[in-house]
This record gives sequence, C-alpha cells and structure tokens, in this order.
Amino acid sequence: MAVLTYEKIVKRFVTYAEEDENIRAAVIVGSRARKDKPADQWSDLDLVIFTKNPELLIFNEKWIYEIGKPYISFLENSAVGGGTERRVLFEEGLDVDFNVFSTSIILEMEKQREAIGVFSKGVKVLIDKDNLLDSILKAAKNETNTATALSNTKEINNVIHDFWYHAVLASKKLRRGEILDGKSICDSYMKDLLMLFIKTQTKLRNGIEFDTWHGFRFFEEWADSNVVDSFKRIYSHYEEEDIWHALQHTMSLFREIAIDVCQSLNIEYPHEANIYADQLVERHYKESEIIKNEG
Repeated sequence: MAVLTYEKIVKRFVTYAEEDENIRAAVIVGSRARKDKPADQWSDLDLVIFTKNPELLIFNEKWIYEIGKPYISFLENSAVGGGTERRVLFEEGLDVDFNVFSTSIILEMEKQREAIGVFSKGVKVLIDKDNLLDSILKAAKNETNTATALSNTKEINNVIHDFWYHAVLASKKLRRGEILDGKSICDSYMKDLLMLFIKTQTKLRNGIEFDTWHGFRFFEEWADSNVVDSFKRIYSHYEEEDIWHALQHTMSLFREIAIDVCQSLNIEYPHEANIYADQLVERHYKESEIIKNEG
C-alpha cells in the first residue's frame, strides 16, 4: 500500500472539492505556504475552506475518508477568523487543520488584522471557483506588519490593571488552598497578558515591522535572550511554595517590561495599582508562611 503524504492529501482534497458544489474556494496557509519559517518534518497542513454551508462539511466526517484514514478527529474554534476547524490526525502521523468558513465572511475577514496577517505570510490557492478570493489576496499582499500587540494608551492601561488584579486573585486562591486554580491563573492567564507586553516591547525595540508571530510561535527566536531565560523562573510545579515564587517572578518581569513600554510610549505607568497589588500579594504570602510555621 502506498504511503500517505501531505502532497497526496492535498491532491485528494482538491479532487473531492472540485466535485463538491458546497465548497467554493480553498487555500493552504501556514508553514506549507510561506517562505519565512517554511515547513519542516514537524509541520502540519493548514487548509482554509470557504463553503456555502460550513455545517455540511464540519459535522459530516465521511468525506475525510476520501482523503485518508483518520485516527483522531475533533472540532475546535479556529485560531483566527471566528470559524470552526476540524483537526485530523491521519495515517503516518500526518495532521491537517481543516478551517471551514462561510463564503459570506470573506469581506469581513479582509478587515480582520489577524486573518489578513495569516494570509500575508503566505498562501497557496487550491480552488477558487467564483473568484471570491481576489480581494482578500490583494489585501494580504498589501499588508505590512506595522501593528503592536497593544495599540493604544487605553488598551495598555487596561491590560496592566487586568494583570495586577489577577496577581492578587492568584494569591487569594493560594491562601484558600485552591492550589490548582491559583497555579492556572499564574501560569496561564497572567502569562498571556505578559506576552502582550513582551511582544509590544520587542516591536518598539526592533522596529514596528519586526515579526513576533502569533501566540507563542517561535518565541525563543524573536524574543530577547534575557526574557527567554527569565521564563525558567516564572512557571511552577504543582506545589504551593513553588507557585508563590513563580507568581513573584512573573510580577517582577511584568513590572519591568510594562514600565519600559510605558516609558517608550510616553505613557504614565499606574504605579498605585502596582504597589497596592504588591502589598496584598506580599501580605497573603506572609500569612501563609506564618500558618506553615505554626503548623
């Protein structure tokens, strides 16, 4: 039996799509379409599919067998665009993301910075039965990577207050004995806010067109080496004392980067909020230490 490859998957999908009236357009995005950071042996295949009725494709798995044998198949929200994707792990360990959208959303996607950003990095058109993609491809071609993760004073101030609020909340969870919840706030929610400032600082230092990618992609390559090294100390084991230390290191790193960003943009940093949160977290930590010592 012939070994399944990504090339065969694409060919079989195109054959199926050409005969399916519901599918009107489809493209490859991601590493298998871009020149910068192209696909390697670990890369998946990202397909964006535009249909008359997305549900006919999303909730019907039979057509997947036209492409290959699926061992794992499930649905989740698309990373960008507000659609739904079916993620499939085929034979040979080949993984494919089928991002399915309605054709009616194309005009809206042209206005979405994240969606256009994905297309601008590289796109290969597989099918466009009605020339629906002309405008979005043109928009992607003209796109320049000139946006920071945080774009204005109001947004920056809101994220700072959001971070310090959750620092206090994490400390309360730890004091109550909700170790996992406190760890989750520190190691997940607060890290997402921290990353927004890391990306903004990186662009301010390296130029607005410097690419910080989406999510945590290629973080070790684009982020400052000192920031990368600091990540060794801001995540915790499932152990209360370790979570307290991770929380304190996370707060320290965020403070340093957020102040730098505010100074670079000539924005007043909300020191009062920072100091008040510091005091509460420190109080909760000391209370936990007293209880341990008394025990």
